Amino acid sequence: MLAAESSNLIVEKDGRTAIITLDRPKAINSLNLAMLLDLERALHDIEANDEIDVVILTAAGTKGFCAGMDLKEFEQGKIDLALTKRVMDKIEDLSKPTIGAITDGYCVTGGLELALCCDVLIASDQAKFGDTHARVNVSGGGATVRMPRLIGLMQAKYMIFTSQFYDAYQAKELGLVIDVFPSDTLQSEARRIAAEIQKQNQTILRKMKQIMNRGWRTDLYAAWCLEEAECLRSMSEILSGGFKMADAVSQTKKDIGSEK
Repeated sequence: MLAAESSNLIVEKDGRTAIITLDRPKAINSLNLAMLLDLERALHDIEANDEIDVVILTAAGTKGFCAGMDLKEFEQGKIDLALTKRVMDKIEDLSKPTIGAITDGYCVTGGLELALCCDVLIASDQAKFGDTHARVNVSGGGATVRMPRLIGLMQAKYMIFTSQFYDAYQAKELGLVIDVFPSDTLQSEARRIAAEIQKQNQTILRKMKQIMNRGWRTDLYAAWCLEEAECLRSMSEILSGGFKMADAVSQTKKDIGSEK
């Protein structure tokens, strides 16, 4: 059985494909504690389901795939770093291939980190990508490790240092996404790719994914430890009152508004 539909997440099964849809469109699908718990349960159920070969991760609404962590909960101290890391690692470590279908609007910061955990990313031609950790005074929760290995160290540094937004075609040029499709065909294209993957020998495919992931992680453990320690330090400082996020968050909202 797949996880039941919740107020934060929709989980469906189409043939041998599971579709997980982030469903907080009014909050640009930001990651709150309830959504992360629902995601963890859904991923557990999908892993255990022998009738599923491929997973599509996508989102509801037109404002964005995911704007990152829910900042209201964050400022109230309602955050579970261990849970967040567990969910992202589970997406990456899922034995079954994952396709991230990045919808219209913003895929930024923690939302981009979530997307980077997928095996293959495709995007709507109306999608925009960015990393604003440096602007909101929080160290990355995956971006500083995964992104350089995907698009190269210098490109990742520039993206993180400037908090610049990239459109879907720029993201494809960087190597963030494999392809770009019109908004109205994105979901059908994700299913088409899932069908192509399902034609392969799933036992061999899953073993190859495992080998690639293990190879990718060679010598990364020190990097993970450094990032996690810095993330804990910066969040601890914010929650103790050392930083005020309001101005930075307000500026980010203005930037997003000016992009519309």
